[in-house]
Amino acid sequence: MAFDSLFTGITGLNAYQSWIDMLSNNIANTATVGFKGQRMTFADLFYQQTGYPSGPSQTRGGINPIDQGLGVKVNTVDTQFAQGGLETTGINTDLAVNGDGFFVLRNVDGSSSPVYTRDGAFSLNSNGLLYDPASGLAVQGYTANQNGIITATGNPGDITIPIGLQEQATATGAGVKVGPNSTDKVFDMSLGGNLDQTQWSQQFLNAVGASANGGQTYTISTTLYDSLGNAHQATLTYSPDASGSTAATDTSTANGNISGAVSMAPSTSQNDTITIASNGAGAGYKITDTLGSTINATAGQTVTVGGATFTLSSPETAAGTTDTVTVTGATNGLPTTVQDASGNTHVPSTRWKVNVSFADGTQFATISTPGSVGAGGAITAPTYGTGSSGTIGYVYFDQNGQFINSSSIESVAAGQSLGANAAAYLHTAGGGTPAIAQGNQINVTTWGPGAGNNASAPTAGGAAPTPGAIGIDFSNNASLAGTSSANVISQNGYAAGTLSNISVGLDGTVTGSFTNGQQKTLAQVALATFQNEEGLQRLGGNQFGETAASGLAQVGTAATGRYGEIVSGSLEQSNVNLADQFTKLIVAQRAFEANSRGITTADQNLITVENLRASEN
Repeated sequence: MAFDSLFTGITGLNAYQSWIDMLSNNIANTATVGFKGQRMTFADLFYQQTGYPSGPSQTRGGINPIDQGLGVKVNTVDTQFAQGGLETTGINTDLAVNGDGFFVLRNVDGSSSPVYTRDGAFSLNSNGLLYDPASGLAVQGYTANQNGIITATGNPGDITIPIGLQEQATATGAGVKVGPNSTDKVFDMSLGGNLDQTQWSQQFLNAVGASANGGQTYTISTTLYDSLGNAHQATLTYSPDASGSTAATDTSTANGNISGAVSMAPSTSQNDTITIASNGAGAGYKITDTLGSTINATAGQTVTVGGATFTLSSPETAAGTTDTVTVTGATNGLPTTVQDASGNTHVPSTRWKVNVSFADGTQFATISTPGSVGAGGAITAPTYGTGSSGTIGYVYFDQNGQFINSSSIESVAAGQSLGANAAAYLHTAGGGTPAIAQGNQINVTTWGPGAGNNASAPTAGGAAPTPGAIGIDFSNNASLAGTSSANVISQNGYAAGTLSNISVGLDGTVTGSFTNGQQKTLAQVALATFQNEEGLQRLGGNQFGETAASGLAQVGTAATGRYGEIVSGSLEQSNVNLADQFTKLIVAQRAFEANSRGITTADQNLITVENLRASEN
């Protein structure tokens, strides 16, 4: 019937008008932050059965049903949660989710149900609350405790970050400990860089008389802080230490083959026995040594063998006459071996004395007389004093230039080591605490006036700053042949400071930057995911609401599990593709026009029928 065509066409007009409306909404929100475009699907409405089916029989093959369709309907309107592009804004509180997840927003007093959004155009209000300025709702997350530790469990709450927050001053020695590994984080200051091994070699030559020039020292400076946040300039000086070195010596048996005295190179390192045998008149001399050298020399010739220089007698002595020169090599004054913090022994190659000084008069414990190890292994303990300048220890490096250990013991008898016998004077990992006896501590007894910031330090109030010990980690120092580059890697003290800026990491961690150069974890932004995010209800204002279809919100933190990352200083753009939307809009328009043609045709058919009735009359 023509009436059916009219109403079928109307369903088409309604459906495709709905599609045009949805496409228009997508296009209108092309620039909406975090907007997720929609798609529409259609389904046939219902059918009028004008022919009934029958099964096959012996005489006929069966009849299919005749179902006459009566229109179309909107089947679904789905939200497309594909990732939108990220637009860089440079504003730290602008956040974008790259991956799965929604920001969680709620009333400040927690009185409402949470809503969820991909629009991260957030800001800090006058109270330091991180919130959505468009709705006034607070961003939900987890707040760190005073130590900067976040426990991301339970229900998230409001995030408050008051710019201007004061950070207490922390004395060097009272901050977070550092160390070479997880079992030895007991130090407060870490030193690194190279100490030129050739300078130690030069100092050794000077010590044994082989050179008039000694090795060069190397000085670095750093700022240490007392408990009130006062800054104190400390100067650390590394000096190549060859104390206890002895020059090479010689003894000889004279039977006339050597004319004059033997000259010995003081830095000769190896023991040797040199034999000078006469070959008889006019035949010269044969010289051999225990190191494998053989030299045939003439009478009157000056010869150097094994560090010993001498002149052969002229004329030759009787054949078979021999002289011997016994060389005792130089010693470097270093222990035979030194035990490291893990109990392993190493052969030392260099030793550096470390001195500290404070220009402001800060007093600390010093080594007045270094300890020593005697010939039988007996240890003479060091003696200590106090001063604003002095030695704090001796640092040993192996033949590869790597740090072994530090100690307050400097000199050892020949053949002696620093090991179990000197355990009280060496650092031990896994429980050892830095000490002046180990040569790795600045034990401040009285702070000098410093370059303080007491006026702004929250802890200031007239009391003197608290003295304390500062453990020094030398494990990142090396002693290789090359330019010295020693430096202070870190120290755990700092002055008082004020929160001046924040940054947000990929995991949503909010880190505060203070005017004293310190950074501290303040909070972590929460994200929510859903088992069926297409089941969320669109609430307007770029917000979504939880429904029975979406399932319960699963709240957690970014960059873990299925949660996406949070990109600070960016906003997620709409994921609407304009080219796609315009193409579909053309299709929707043509479909709408075609359905209107169906109505027009049905109308013409009705007019024709009416005319037929008029002609009958």
